[in-house]
Amino acid sequence: MVSGRALLLLIMGWIMAVTASGPGVRPAQADHRCDPIGEAGWQTVPSHEIVNQVDGVPYREETGWFIDRTVTVLPLCNYFDEIGNYSLRSYSLSPRATIERIGICRNDASGASIAIPPYAGPCPPR
Repeated sequence: MVSGRALLLLIMGWIMAVTASGPGVRPAQADHRCDPIGEAGWQTVPSHEIVNQVDGVPYREETGWFIDRTVTVLPLCNYFDEIGNYSLRSYSLSPRATIERIGICRNDASGASIAIPPYAGPCPPR
């Protein structure tokens, strides 16, 4: 016979597993390694937290306009027990900055400059 608490934990675990495996938007997978907590019943969950995003000045290159977007992320190592409690032994690693080139305007066949979604500003940019 299964106790009430054990049954509740089993049902909660099943719901969390189904929710996690279902379709939908998911955060990007973390690409760093975390130290194991070393105790039974704890799960290590690496993640990223965006801490800063800065867009550079627009510049023209060939037939389009671009910006350089600098995104700073904080890699985290989170620890949770089997019922979802957060451990104060969780920690962060050093922040990492990446630069991505983003197209904001392009020329169409007639030579007119049009915005590239989701950019909704004027083309060419001012």
